[in-house]
Amino acid sequence: MKITRIITIDDITPAELAEVFTSMDDFEQAKFFGHVWKIARTWPGAGWCQQSSAIAKRLDNDGRDCIAKLAEWAADPEGLLAS
Repeated sequence: MKITRIITIDDITPAELAEVFTSMDDFEQAKFFGHVWKIARTWPGAGWCQQSSAIAKRLDNDGRDCIAKLAEWAADPEGLLAS
């Protein structure tokens, strides 16, 4: 038997999404970013590039530090370039 559920949540906050994301393990978090890309790469025009620019303009120091750390490890996942 298969049950399909469709739930519309129109008032979830960024803080609530962050709580869900941080409750995931590393595999689930990595898959999350993969799914973001699967959706965003289909956007027309400048798409994700334009959205990335818009997001970056609105980041506070905590958001900037979070993304910078992820980007640092994404560029060198094994930490081989660290000295």
